[in-house]
Amino acid sequence: MHILIVNPPWPGKGFGTRSQNRIIKHRSDKFLQYPIFLGYSAAQLKKRGHRVSYIDSVIQDFDLAQTLSEAKNLEPEAIFMETTTPSIEADYANLVALKEATGAKIIVGGPHATYFHKEVLLECPAVDVVIRHEFDTKIGGVVDNLADLSTVTGITYRRDSEIIDNGDGEVENDLDSIPLPDRETVPWHWYVEAWFTRQPFMNMMTSRGCPFHCSFCLWPQAMYGHRQRFRSLDNVFEELRHMVHNYGLKEVNIDDGTFTTNKKRVIEFCRRLREEKLDIIWTCNGRVDTLDDEMLSEMKKSGCRMIRVGVESGSQEVLDKIKKSLTLDQIEKGVAMIKKHKIQALGGFMFGFPYDTRESVNQTIAFAKKLSPDQVQFSINMSYPGTSLYEYAKENNLLLAKSFKEFDMTHGPVVKTKDMSREELEHILARAYKEFYFRPGYVLQTLKHINSMDEVRRVFRSLGSLLKTISLHKKK
Repeated sequence: MHILIVNPPWPGKGFGTRSQNRIIKHRSDKFLQYPIFLGYSAAQLKKRGHRVSYIDSVIQDFDLAQTLSEAKNLEPEAIFMETTTPSIEADYANLVALKEATGAKIIVGGPHATYFHKEVLLECPAVDVVIRHEFDTKIGGVVDNLADLSTVTGITYRRDSEIIDNGDGEVENDLDSIPLPDRETVPWHWYVEAWFTRQPFMNMMTSRGCPFHCSFCLWPQAMYGHRQRFRSLDNVFEELRHMVHNYGLKEVNIDDGTFTTNKKRVIEFCRRLREEKLDIIWTCNGRVDTLDDEMLSEMKKSGCRMIRVGVESGSQEVLDKIKKSLTLDQIEKGVAMIKKHKIQALGGFMFGFPYDTRESVNQTIAFAKKLSPDQVQFSINMSYPGTSLYEYAKENNLLLAKSFKEFDMTHGPVVKTKDMSREELEHILARAYKEFYFRPGYVLQTLKHINSMDEVRRVFRSLGSLLKTISLHKKK
C-alpha cells in the first residue's frame, strides 16, 4: 500500500510544526525540530513492505493548493497526519480537502487526537482512524489491517456510521525492535535547531517516557507515559554510527524527556562515546536533581555541549502546585554545577499558570537573570488537553480560550491567573527575552565563553532568531 505522511500548511502567522513539540507554538523562523516520530513511522511502514511518501508544506513553502496538487499526483491509498491542539481547526479543513483530492483513507495521531479520539471522528468526517498515544509503533498494524480493524488495539475508528473504540492498547516495551528512523523519506537535512553549533546536526531518542509528573507537561500524560523505557546502548550506538557514517553527523541532540535519570547508563554512554571516537558533540534534556559532579565530568569529557533543564518558575509556591518536585535552591545549585563543568545550560521558564500572580511573574524573570543560564526558553503555559493542568482548569472554570487556535502562544494565556488579565501577559515573552538577553552582564558572559568560529556563528544566528521572536510577541 502507498501511504503519504503529510504536514499541511500551518495556520496563522509565523511557522509551526505538529510533530516533536512538547510546547506547541508559532515560531518566527523556520528553525524547526526534526519530526522523529514521523521518521519512525516511515521506517515501520517500509519494514512491512509499504511504500511511503512525505510532504512537509511548512518546510517546503506549499500552500494548500500546492499541497493538494502534490498529494493528488502521488495517488496515496492512505494518508497519515499528526494533529495538534492549536492547529486542529485548520487540520480538519486540510484533511477534508486531502480526502476529496485523493480518496485516500485518513489516519491521524498526536496528543490532541489521543485525548479527543471520539470527538475527532465526530467532528471531521474525513478521518477514518485515530491512533492513540505512540502512533509510530502502531501505524504498521493499522495500515496492514485497514480492511478490518476490529482486532487492532490502541485505536478509535469509523465503521460505517459507528465510532468504534478499541482501547488504548499497549506501548512498545522492546525499543530495540523498532527500526531506526527513516531520515531519507523524512529528510533529516530539512530540520535544524536555532542553537546548533555544528552541521550536520541531527536528533535522536534513546528512551521514551518520563518518570516525573509535572502537571503541565504534555507528552508523558498524552503520548508516551511516565514509565521510562530505555533502548540498549548497543542499539543507540548502532544509530549513532549510522548517522556518522551515512550523513557525516557532527552534532546530535538527544531528545529524551529526561536523559539524565539513570546515572550509570549516562556514564556508560559517555565512556563508550569516547572509546568509539565518533568525534561528535551533543546536547540533551536533563533535570537538576538528577545531576552530580561525576556525571557532569563524564558528560563534558565525552563532548556534551549543552543541557536543557526545566526551571518553569521563580516562585516556590508555583513550583509546588505544578508538581515540579524541585526547590529553588536545588535549581540554583544544579545550574551552577552545569556551568562549573563548562557545559552550557539552557533554562526553560513559563508564565501564565493558574497560580501565577504579578509577583510570581516578576520573580520568574528575576530568577532567570539570577541563574543566568547560557540560553533561555520562555513560554506561556498552554494547559493542553491531555494534561492534569487542563483538567484542573476545566473543573475550576479557569479556561479563557474560546477556541483551540488560541493555544498557539500568540494570544496570551489560556487560563485565568490569580490577579492578571489576559492582555497583561499577551506580550510577556517579548518583555522576558529583552530583559534577560539585553543585560551587559549576559553579553559579557556570552563573549567570555566564545572559543571557536562555530560558537561565533551560533551566537549571531541565535541573535537573529531572538530578534524575530521578540518581534512576533511584542505589543503592536
